[in-house]
Amino acid sequence: MPLKIKENKLIMKLKRNYFWKDKEGNELSFNEFIEKWKSGVTNITPIQKLKTQLLGTKITLLGIFLGLCVSVYGWNNLWWVGIILTGAFINTAVQYLGLKQQLNMLKNMEQYEEEDLGDILNEE
Repeated sequence: MPLKIKENKLIMKLKRNYFWKDKEGNELSFNEFIEKWKSGVTNITPIQKLKTQLLGTKITLLGIFLGLCVSVYGWNNLWWVGIILTGAFINTAVQYLGLKQQLNMLKNMEQYEEEDLGDILNEE
């Protein structure tokens, strides 16, 4: 980024003409990028949504676990944080298991649909 010195202060001059590139390599303006992003977000499949939720839940579980480790280290002053984090860990772990079950159910449904479609095509 170009820097401009004015009155012994560094002032960063930011460019406003940033361009993004799509998969084909075409440059997109900010508005075109936002439109493509919106259409991509609204067309997400349930399996993609669940995979994203599972990743976020794993990160949350890791953070809670690390918080528990820190609260155990300073148990004399942070015992109450340990109690809260234990409850949060249990709650988040149950949430993770529920999301995992939903993902497995959707994958099984998708597999059965493909098998049924294969049977129908073989009959013809």
